[in-house]
Amino acid sequence: MELDHEKLDVYRVALDFAAWAYAVCRGLKGLDRPTRDQLVRASQSIALNIAEGCGKIPAADRGRFLQIASGSARECGAILDILERCGVLDRDAARKGKDLLVRIVAMLTRMIERGNQVREEGIVYGYVNENGNEEDSGQQEGAGDSQ
Repeated sequence: MELDHEKLDVYRVALDFAAWAYAVCRGLKGLDRPTRDQLVRASQSIALNIAEGCGKIPAADRGRFLQIASGSARECGAILDILERCGVLDRDAARKGKDLLVRIVAMLTRMIERGNQVREEGIVYGYVNENGNEEDSGQQEGAGDSQ
């Protein structure tokens, strides 16, 4: 069984980025510790705010959490820029992290623009009723017609 947020591609990519960030942060020591701590915190914040936002019923509340997640993703991007500019992170590694962040921000932006929907519109899911007949989840043809 999955929680609602676990079904979202944006959540799974956010977890991938957090795992990638942890691997990068293992190599940051000494002077880089504050940046390391900030990257770990911000990378976790992306997934955590997506998860928390999916539990909010009013769209405005959900949107606020998705916006925070998007802001955290952009913050991570800025941290990667700083690490690359300072020579702590090579260009290829920074690009790999940024590619994940671009996907995350794009998905979150679409979710926010669409009124924070977490389900696809217009899709009819089939099911098997208690008689073993396959039906659409919407109204059956002829249902409600009087003869």
